[in-house]
Amino acid sequence: MIVKISDVAEAQSGLVLGRKEAKDSASVHYQYKRLTLRALGEDGYIDTDELEKFSASELLDDALFTTTESVVVRLFSPMYPVLIDESSKGLLVPSQLAVLRVKDCKVILPQYLRLCLSQKTLQERVAKIESGTAQRTVKIGTIMDLEIVVPELKTQYRVVEIDALSRRRERMYRNLIEQERLLTDNIIENIIGGALK
Repeated sequence: MIVKISDVAEAQSGLVLGRKEAKDSASVHYQYKRLTLRALGEDGYIDTDELEKFSASELLDDALFTTTESVVVRLFSPMYPVLIDESSKGLLVPSQLAVLRVKDCKVILPQYLRLCLSQKTLQERVAKIESGTAQRTVKIGTIMDLEIVVPELKTQYRVVEIDALSRRRERMYRNLIEQERLLTDNIIENIIGGALK
């Protein structure tokens, strides 16, 4: 079946951080970890090295934080959707990001929603709709109006499984390439450095 994202998920934008940020060290009452645009990787994972600390002057509402099974997207193109799991729950969401929460997991899996949002054809549709904006911003309304194909749950599970396996493989290959580069640099440094001694 074809549905609008607004039929299967609810959306909420993040916090405008300046409104709740502590102005000086004396007014810091709460410390939080917050997401950044760079933290949302194009591979669908959160890069924890890109998280930042946020000092707040007051206790913030729970709705402003990531929860498991929610999907976080950048409000800039490309959106780089990320599924929140146990390891990434409780992160503060800034206003440059939005959180999508599935209304009924018996209709659509959060993992499948993330996969739909990451598809090249959908990203191109968003870019075309938002083409008039100079900064490639994406409105929440644009995301919610997008139509996606939602097959039966059995098919969604299969597709999500295939995607997860592919993303794990890609991540392993990237790590392997990075390790190979470090090894090569080390060998070259030893050869060059050894010749100079």
